[in-house]
Amino acid sequence: MLTSSRLARITHTFSRAASSAFVQQYRQWCRRSRSLMVAVGLLVVATVASSCDADDNDSVRLLTPTPSASASVTSTEVANPLPTPKVTPPPDANKLFRNLDDFLKMYDYPKDATFGRLKIPTVSVDARIASRTVGRDGVMADPSGPADVVWYDLGDWPGLGGKPGEGGNAIFSGHVDYDYLIPYAGVQYRGQGVFSKIAALSNGDLIEVEYGGKVLRYQVVSRKQYNAGSGVDWTMVWSGKVAKDTITLYTCGGAFDTITKEYSDRVVVRAERVP
Repeated sequence: MLTSSRLARITHTFSRAASSAFVQQYRQWCRRSRSLMVAVGLLVVATVASSCDADDNDSVRLLTPTPSASASVTSTEVANPLPTPKVTPPPDANKLFRNLDDFLKMYDYPKDATFGRLKIPTVSVDARIASRTVGRDGVMADPSGPADVVWYDLGDWPGLGGKPGEGGNAIFSGHVDYDYLIPYAGVQYRGQGVFSKIAALSNGDLIEVEYGGKVLRYQVVSRKQYNAGSGVDWTMVWSGKVAKDTITLYTCGGAFDTITKEYSDRVVVRAERVP
């Protein structure tokens, strides 16, 4: 049986692991955004703990392969060396997209974006959802690009998260903006992300989640902005112990530091199920 003291230890462990992972991952997200976003007055949103440093390895584990034995060389004679061929980047690698609609027309969503669909009419969001499992390391992996939303499976963390429509707290994240190569498409993108406007949501705004063959309707009940360095207890934000079936959206936000390439805050929007 999961006792309250055991849950407290679990959530404390998650808080420490997740907070570290979240801060590191959000540095990666936010450093992909450039000062251009600030210059044009882009409203950036943010939230909690998930990712931000281009050099961070929290969500990537590299393995060093064991080199195979080399064939022995039996002659010291060296023929005239052949010229080294020039490496040509893929044809699309130099393409730069600045608009989500234009990008999606050509490259669509990543193949793993099959969990469902998220719609927020007030801020013109209509996006496919992928899923990411949060293991015992507490790492919440990034979306694949600027257009897709991620739902986090917190099944390894009792008392946290949940699936849409099942009475818990379903956690979703998306990029506020993006300035990076989109790996699955092989093209560059510099512009607004799918969650670029969620900081503009107000109480009562409608959010729809298409999941499991159903359309689930939610209304915004709160929008909060947390300072990234304030030591927020994210286990309270992710808690599945809610009075009504709930969803929580988050992304980066606040001021963008052009030196550190980081956002100062995290924006969290919570909505509850309605008929």
